[in-house]
Amino acid sequence: MKRRCTLLLLLLGILSILQSQEVVIDVSDQPLNKVLTEIRDHYDVQISFDDELLGRYTVTISQQFPSPEYAIQKLLKGKPLNFEKNRDVFIIYYLKPPEKKIEYQFSGQIIDSKSGEPLPFSHIKINEVTLATDLLGNFNYKSVNDSSFTVKASHLGYYVLDSTFTNGTSIKIKLTPSSIGLKEVVISNKHIDKSTLIGSKAGLMKLNHKVAFFLPGFGDNSVFNLLRLMPGVLASGESTNDLVIWGSYAGQSQVLFDGFTIFGLKNFNDNISSFNPLMAKDIEVMKGGFDARYGERVGGIVNITGKNGNMQAPSFSVTLNNMTLNGMVEIPIAKKASIVFSIRHTYYDLYNPAEINSKFRRNNDADTTNDINVIPDYVFRDMNFKYSQKIGKNDLFYFSMYGGNDKFSYAINEPVNNLTVTKNTSETNTQLGGSLFYGKTWKSGNTSNVNMSYSGIVSQFADDFQVKHKVHDTTFVHKKLDTRNLMDEFVLKIDNRFTLGQKHTLEFGGGFYVNHIELSEDTLDNRIVDLQDTARRFYSMIQDNIALGSKTVLKIGSRFTYATNLKKWYAEPRISVTVQASDHWKFNAAWGLYDQFITKSSIVDELGNYRYLWTICNNEDIPVVKASHFVLGISFMKKGWTVSLEPYYKRINGITRYFFSEVHQWEGVLVGDSRVYGVDFFLQKDLKKHSAWVSYSLGRVEERWPNLPNKDYRRAPQDQTHEIKLALLLNFDPFYFSTNYVYGSGFPRAPYNPNGTDDDLTYSRWDASFIYKFLNRKVVGEVGLSILNILNTQNIKYANFERIPANQTHTINIYAEAIPFTPALYLKFSL
Repeated sequence: MKRRCTLLLLLLGILSILQSQEVVIDVSDQPLNKVLTEIRDHYDVQISFDDELLGRYTVTISQQFPSPEYAIQKLLKGKPLNFEKNRDVFIIYYLKPPEKKIEYQFSGQIIDSKSGEPLPFSHIKINEVTLATDLLGNFNYKSVNDSSFTVKASHLGYYVLDSTFTNGTSIKIKLTPSSIGLKEVVISNKHIDKSTLIGSKAGLMKLNHKVAFFLPGFGDNSVFNLLRLMPGVLASGESTNDLVIWGSYAGQSQVLFDGFTIFGLKNFNDNISSFNPLMAKDIEVMKGGFDARYGERVGGIVNITGKNGNMQAPSFSVTLNNMTLNGMVEIPIAKKASIVFSIRHTYYDLYNPAEINSKFRRNNDADTTNDINVIPDYVFRDMNFKYSQKIGKNDLFYFSMYGGNDKFSYAINEPVNNLTVTKNTSETNTQLGGSLFYGKTWKSGNTSNVNMSYSGIVSQFADDFQVKHKVHDTTFVHKKLDTRNLMDEFVLKIDNRFTLGQKHTLEFGGGFYVNHIELSEDTLDNRIVDLQDTARRFYSMIQDNIALGSKTVLKIGSRFTYATNLKKWYAEPRISVTVQASDHWKFNAAWGLYDQFITKSSIVDELGNYRYLWTICNNEDIPVVKASHFVLGISFMKKGWTVSLEPYYKRINGITRYFFSEVHQWEGVLVGDSRVYGVDFFLQKDLKKHSAWVSYSLGRVEERWPNLPNKDYRRAPQDQTHEIKLALLLNFDPFYFSTNYVYGSGFPRAPYNPNGTDDDLTYSRWDASFIYKFLNRKVVGEVGLSILNILNTQNIKYANFERIPANQTHTINIYAEAIPFTPALYLKFSL
């Protein structure tokens, strides 16, 4: 009982003490020091403070608090004051505000010091952080640590600039151009970014178009001469009309020039490229795993930025070779605008019987082989026009236009044993393209671009073929085919690039595509196909470049496409990472999903002949082509050495092949899938003014057709297991020598030679060139001699095979041989 009374008295004592510590404050606009003094005196609380400091603040409050501590905490709230309790004393002190971080901005543009041309997609390293400029050469970097920036800027074919800058905007970094060994500029103690840049990102190559002119060839195809020597790009078969990049099918890879699609002209022996190499300024090759800025293709992308033109002084370039005349002129306007105009045209009677050799071989009769010389009629011409204008400090507007046309035809009327073969074949292609571009650089250094473009191609093919008995005049075969295929594309897109602090660069945009196709086909003057279709798509994209420290960059993004004709959304997520492990080692990885809504379907007859026609995917008989890419990469660069190893794996679903057979009275569209895997190896050494490299591609392209009896994977027509390429460029100014060699292990036997082996289709070609420069003043002259296929190796062109029936049991093979032993001479003058 006594214990209970004691405990009760103790609780009552505690409650009385707590009640005695309650603090009531009721003041209006009173100095804080006086309010605290009253609390100290009235409640017997020890408080230490700076009377003058607290007298600067006034309070208005009417509230009851459970203790002095709560009261003091409330009175100091919202003021740069804080307190701590040391034993029984409340000590109030001034709280210094955190120092405001100053953000330093360093933004500007990388340009050509000679012409003032912006240098797109250049590399710039700022305080150990590596960035890539945009299409206009713009960069934007923010720092909270330092107002001084150590900068290293580079662009292929230019001297590397290494300097220090202070913070600022609208900085102009001027790089000095240098083709291999030209005496136009002499800069000591600086090295040149030379022929290629491989390993900076997964699946990405950058090509120096200036080096391309020193390679063997006719000059009008110099860019593709360099491209074919790179790993992952098929050189065997000499197909440039449809680039085969990492085993892609026809139409799955895209060539962009100034933002519009180059669908490609059909040029003989591929000595004339689909665009004028004199107009090229920057070339990016994305073999796979590319980011969310690019879409609409499941293969690779070649992105070519055209020259804006010299805005400082007029210039011209004229090249004559034994195929074409090529000229370009650049006209400045008030040093703020420029006009660039170029034109190419083949000579008439370009070929003679000694140059063109179409071989006829009758199958199942090894003793019957006939070589027949034909004289084809071939005409090629194209034109480029571009107007560019600077607006303000960094804004740019341009209008770029392209038009091209070619026609190839031949006639055959020749005896083959007891038969007479008559064949009249012609193919005409017309390509048009153009773009309007406006690039805006905001005061913050961020950029926005608007691009509207149109491109289209019309292909017309006519073939009238007959096989007759020479004695009885009996017609065994008569086929007549007339085909017209149109594909055009209208694109409007907006893209933005905003730097969000030091670690994030956000890229976002959107737009829409409109594709229209027309296809008509007549057989013996009877219309059997008459098709028109239109597809519209809206898309948006967003991706974030995240700097994880100074060594790692993570890029995460996606494209979102709504196809109105399919009434369906498509998401294409992408992710990539780049790790700069040291000054010399770099690791890359990329993964992504890709959709293609137009396709170049193959048409195969019962004899194995292939034709290709553009069509729109409808998800019925022609599904949307879908692919996944996975790319890894490791690269090493030191003292002029570049080593790169890049494995890849791709899955492609929705490939189509239209097959028809008059004998079996069957036709239909086969839908299948493909898997592509392999590894690219690249080794390059730059020694002073000289350069040499080796590239090797090991790969496999396999396809599967579930509707065929054999449902297993088989080799695709473009599959080639091994391809080796060697190149050497020697500079003994003013003399230049280059040579290259390409070996391919061979395409599958069918449909080219079903009775042979893969060895019959191996590819081997050795080229060399010699160039001499003269008049090395304002006007520069060059004369060059190239010898293509020095050993006159007989190679077969990929996708240029045709088999025709001779009678019910025999067929005749017609195939175009690739480039034979061919000397090529050119003369060039430029200002």
